[in-house]
Amino acid sequence: MKSNLILKKFDTDPKPGTMNIYDLRTFFGGKVAFIEDTININSDAIEFSYVYGGNQTGYQYYDKDSVPEDWEVEYIENLTDLKNNDHTISLLNQSEINLNTNTRWKIEINAKNILRDYLFFKFKESRVFQVIKYNELYNKGINSTIYNYINKNIINNYKFDSIDLYIQYSDISKSQSIKKKILLQFEPNFTEDVYLPDNKITSFNVVNLDEYTFDNIIINYFQTKSSDVYKFDYYFDLNFIKI
Repeated sequence: MKSNLILKKFDTDPKPGTMNIYDLRTFFGGKVAFIEDTININSDAIEFSYVYGGNQTGYQYYDKDSVPEDWEVEYIENLTDLKNNDHTISLLNQSEINLNTNTRWKIEINAKNILRDYLFFKFKESRVFQVIKYNELYNKGINSTIYNYINKNIINNYKFDSIDLYIQYSDISKSQSIKKKILLQFEPNFTEDVYLPDNKITSFNVVNLDEYTFDNIIINYFQTKSSDVYKFDYYFDLNFIKI
């Protein structure tokens, strides 16, 4: 007869909860991070800090103010730069007459990348993942894990709402040379200089857009002032709402 009722002995191998970044939801809710109801990606800057170097890249201490200054690197991410790096502007197919008068343009915006980076910056600013170490994560990468968390749990909770487009024209008819005039004519610049209420327009088309799968947003814009005389610069904001 056995001396006790233990039928089998076994060892446990505990794993940190951070090994699974997908938030399983139950009838009573889940533990997904708090997110904003509306997001306006404008010209603001987001400031945050984390450790840079080796396996610990992305690590944030429990209390940043209690450790030496050089333990974490300070970052300031400008949302204008973020949008500038994730969009392109190009000429649409058009007749020679249109090209030289009311030139037609296509602005293609990688909205999902912009939103994803914005959320990453906000997570870092709020220090949501502070004190989580690289060896407590499945892929051993802190920043990449945060991006994975955003992809799996956060980004699909938003849908695209609207674009605010700003246009400002400049007279190029007095340029000193024809060559300089042509270069200016077909070189619109993305710049905060035009980011003024009076420059906000509504005369543009957003095409091929599914508000729930907004990987690329395409704007068709036709110049309203003749490109023989005027060039334009532009800026845009992106707006998203929580589903």
